[in-house]
Amino acid sequence: MTNSSFDTLPISNDFMFKKVMENERLCKKLVGAIMQKKIADIIYTETEKTIELYYDSRGVRLDVIIADEKRTRYNLEMQVKNTLGDTTGEPVLPKRTRYYQSIMDMDMLQKGQDFDELNPLVLVFICAFDFFNEGRYVYTFKSRCLENLALELKNDVTVMLLNSQGTHGDVTPQVKNFLRYVNENVPTDEFTQEVQAEVIRLRQDKKARREYMVLSTRLKDERMEGRKEGRIDMALKMLKCQEPASKIIAYSDLSKEEVYALAQANGLEVVE
Repeated sequence: MTNSSFDTLPISNDFMFKKVMENERLCKKLVGAIMQKKIADIIYTETEKTIELYYDSRGVRLDVIIADEKRTRYNLEMQVKNTLGDTTGEPVLPKRTRYYQSIMDMDMLQKGQDFDELNPLVLVFICAFDFFNEGRYVYTFKSRCLENLALELKNDVTVMLLNSQGTHGDVTPQVKNFLRYVNENVPTDEFTQEVQAEVIRLRQDKKARREYMVLSTRLKDERMEGRKEGRIDMALKMLKCQEPASKIIAYSDLSKEEVYALAQANGLEVVE
């Protein structure tokens, strides 16, 4: 990505959202508005408060992980696209919530907690799309019994999908205005004006610009590596089906040398 793209990054961009949420005052205000309660204090549960670009088992992570004064943990993430899975073709967001819960629980257990001491967990996904197409500002999920919805499995896990396309629902005016700001990039109240001011400041910050360029390079490398793996898988399948080398090269975009090396590594013959 270019420098010019950094100069126009909106709050809906993953990187910009996390950088803005490094501002403890703004982060506390947003969490308080979403949860509809006063948050006295927050702490950033990562090793460093500032963003560190790092890899986990699923690639670069850009979510915001904090805890309040009552030890409730929050995971905030911006979701611009309703991404579909490569294998199933189904939206990945529901499984993403499951994955995030598991890694956050594992992190707490690795820090010495017993499972009955796990902190309450709130996963917040701020979506630039309406996942359920019901026009709600927020969809909140807890574990309930299908045979009796009044029975809640109190595992202290809440999943909230905020919808910037929403038109109705029980949220604060501050949340409504923030979601509108995510959608339109136009501040309409004091809070969104403060967020916009932080966005403008960050666009002019040389360190933030460097971090963004490094992240962009890493993401580009990941995408290229993924495409290369896909081409190798295709070539390997074609080799097993004894397709001619010329066809494999044409379809996989691998070089002749790469096709022969792949065949030799897997004990296969190349059909000329």
